[in-house]
Amino acid sequence: MSITYEAIMDAALQLAPADRCRVAAVLWDSVGSSGDELAPDELEKMLTQREAEMDQDPSKEISHQEFLAHFSARRQA
Repeated sequence: MSITYEAIMDAALQLAPADRCRVAAVLWDSVGSSGDELAPDELEKMLTQREAEMDQDPSKEISHQEFLAHFSARRQA
């Protein structure tokens, strides 16, 4: 028997939000580390730099919806 992505998603979306979060966390952890993750201090430095860039040039700021659309399009490409 082969389980499809659609069957898994249909079942997962019927779970309570807390259970969906648990499933997502387990799935995320199962993927493993790509080695591309930043250390917490490196991430903080990058976020501070990005914030300074947006303060200097507000046109570089994008909305949450634009951010999600950008990465959604990248995943589909």
